[in-house]
Amino acid sequence: MITDPDGPADTRIMGIVHSALRRDLLRIEVATATKTWQETHRVALADHVLWMMDFLHHHHESEDKGLYPLVLRCNSEAGPLVDRMNTDHRTIEPAISAVEAAALDLRSDRPGSGEALGAALSRLSEVLLPHLELEEREMMPLVSKSITDAQWRAWDDEFNIGPKGMQQLGKEGNWLIDGLDASSRDHVVHLVPPVPRFILLHILGIRHRHEFAALWKGSEAASIPSQPIPKAA
Repeated sequence: MITDPDGPADTRIMGIVHSALRRDLLRIEVATATKTWQETHRVALADHVLWMMDFLHHHHESEDKGLYPLVLRCNSEAGPLVDRMNTDHRTIEPAISAVEAAALDLRSDRPGSGEALGAALSRLSEVLLPHLELEEREMMPLVSKSITDAQWRAWDDEFNIGPKGMQQLGKEGNWLIDGLDASSRDHVVHLVPPVPRFILLHILGIRHRHEFAALWKGSEAASIPSQPIPKAA
């Protein structure tokens, strides 16, 4: 994908990541409302929730340790909004831990664990969803004004791509594009050079797409697309 490295940071991938998180929170809510689905998909659901919480934890960590300190170095006026992002992350982290504990209980088939997971996910949504919206509406425009696209990509490579193997990147990439609109999907896949793109989509991607499809099979959740930022009132 051709970009201007000296131009403003292209932060579209942040909204796409958030859309995938919103989508799966909604999918889990819809799917678990069907008791027979929950009985047959219990372990797969628990594992997916644990994977998603780990992804979310590292997503916030990469912002705390890499992105927002960089933004502050380039734009001291970003301080108040960066502080708000950091405060939100500290508030969200205990909710993530509660979801992980409930998912482990579900995996072990403890009595009442399905209901407990639903309650924990609801509490997570209460603190996470407003944060995602604020980050997209206010923080990302500020990021674009503060750092260049080259700086954005360097941060992404160091914290979100470089530490991960092809299997992990393949799973994350195919998770992101699940139910995504054509334009956004094109943006995601063309962030990756041609050769690894082929591997991630057509070799590793086959298994991951099958796993995701199997997870939601038998539920209306399968047809829920990615959920973009709600339109401003």
